[in-house]
Amino acid sequence: MEFHLPGHIRTLKDFLVHLAIVTLGILIALGLEQLVETHHRTKVAREAVAAFRRELRDNRTAVVAMMTAMPQLREQIKQQIALLAAPATDSKQPLHLRYADIHFELVSTASWDTAIATQALNDIPPEEAKRYSAAYGVFKVFLEEERSGLTSWQELLRFGTDASLLSAEQRTRAIEQLNVYAGFTYVVELIGGGTLRTCDEALQ
Repeated sequence: MEFHLPGHIRTLKDFLVHLAIVTLGILIALGLEQLVETHHRTKVAREAVAAFRRELRDNRTAVVAMMTAMPQLREQIKQQIALLAAPATDSKQPLHLRYADIHFELVSTASWDTAIATQALNDIPPEEAKRYSAAYGVFKVFLEEERSGLTSWQELLRFGTDASLLSAEQRTRAIEQLNVYAGFTYVVELIGGGTLRTCDEALQ
C-alpha cells in the first residue's frame, strides 16, 4: 500500500494538523467498529437469554410430567411384586407379568451449550448467568437419574413376561429388581422437587 503525503505540507504545523486529522479519523473508525461489535454481542446475549428461558420452561414441563407419573408407576410395581410373591402353583397356565411403564422425559441443554460455544455468556451479567448455570446443572442431574431408571427397567425385561416359567430364585431376583425400580421413583420425586425450585429461581 502506498502512502502519499499531501503536497501542501510545508511547515511542522501543517504536518501536525494533518497528523491530528488522520489520527482522529482512525479513532472514529475504530470507535464505530467497536460500537457495532458491542451492539452485536448484546443482541446475541439477549437472544441467548430468551432461548434459555424457553428451554427451561419446556424442561420444567417435562419434569412435572415425569413426577406426576411416579405414584401410578409405584402402584404398577407393587402389583407386579404381589404377583411374583404369590405362592407358585403347578398350573401350566401362563402368568403374565405386566411390567411397569417406562417414563423418560427428555430435557434439553442445546441453548446453554450453544451459548458456551459462541461465548455469549461473556455478555450476560454474572449473577444472571449463574442462575441459568445452576438450573441447567440440576436438569443434567435429573436426566442422569432418568437414565438410571431406564437401565433398571431394562434389567427387568430379562425375566421375561411369563412368571410361571421363573424359578423361586428368579422370582426373588425379579422382586429385588422391581424394588430397585420403585426406589428410582422416589429419587425422581426428590430430585425433581429441587430441580423445579432451581428452575423457578432462574426464571424469576
